[in-house]
Amino acid sequence: MAAAAAGLALAGGISVTASTASASPAAAPAAAPPPAAARTQQVEYFTGPQGHPRHTTVPVATPKSLVSAHRARSAAELAADGTVTSVVRKGPTAKKVDVVIIGDGYTLAQQKDFHADAKAKWAQISAVEPYASNRSLFNVWTVDAVSNQSGVSGDPSKGVVKDTALDTRFWCDDIERLLCVDTGKVESYASKAPDADLVIVLGNSAKYGGAGYNDITSPVGYDGIATASSDHRDSAQVAVHETGHSLGKLADEYVYDTNGTYSGPEPAAPNITKMSVAEMKAKKAKWYRYLGQNSPDGGKVGAYEGGGYYPKGLNRPTADSIMRTLGREFNLPGRQAMIDGFHRHTG
Repeated sequence: MAAAAAGLALAGGISVTASTASASPAAAPAAAPPPAAARTQQVEYFTGPQGHPRHTTVPVATPKSLVSAHRARSAAELAADGTVTSVVRKGPTAKKVDVVIIGDGYTLAQQKDFHADAKAKWAQISAVEPYASNRSLFNVWTVDAVSNQSGVSGDPSKGVVKDTALDTRFWCDDIERLLCVDTGKVESYASKAPDADLVIVLGNSAKYGGAGYNDITSPVGYDGIATASSDHRDSAQVAVHETGHSLGKLADEYVYDTNGTYSGPEPAAPNITKMSVAEMKAKKAKWYRYLGQNSPDGGKVGAYEGGGYYPKGLNRPTADSIMRTLGREFNLPGRQAMIDGFHRHTG
């Protein structure tokens, strides 16, 4: 069941922002909204299968080079576009986490390929704990987005332009592995599926890449969008990391060395804290129940300096979980946060 997205301090927030002027006086007429090209979105991206995630800001507007490549679709393409298929059905939408997978860069003749790719990607995601032990909580749906051309822009090289339904593209913001998408178009397809809680976009490509759009305000109610290449196995880790934000409300555990020392309030995210081990024990706060236990990502749960983008002033539970580096496991507090997130959607 779709739960309302909640703002969360330092929870890897990827928000939609607008470049606007200062507020006008009360008596003045309301300012017109900025053009699409002036609006921006923050996205999280990944430079490699074992790399630390990073953030950047990209324009909301689809590049003109992609828009100009679009042609009208045929009657057959339009008739198939938006078809919803149940891939995994474990129960009523109000009692399950409803995952919606949308493909981009699949032509009308390739929709069977998309369905096979969607099943394979979900199998990879759901093999990761705590998904693996909680498969019964998930429904999975596909929505067919019929593209005029096969593949996605920027694959195999920067100058490649493809006419696709969602305008998925590598080399977004001049970053090769950043796989951007038109989030407005994603919304239009996601709204066709029953009660979308989580949205994954698969770009029809074997090239490594992905992105995370979190804290999106969606009328449908889903918490975020993760993009990933369909035929690169390691791209599933991108989607898993992003669900740490959208479902688990987990903060990123990596740091930017230039950020210095955190001096704000205690973060709301369950996997970062200003407190020491002794303070967590004394206050019975954050991950105190797990302190000293062996964690599936390696080592023991404690208070490791650095997290939430700050090298100092914040601690994380373990040395190197998936919220810090791709290819890792969720740590014990992270697993519990994910399970709690699953149940927020299952009632």
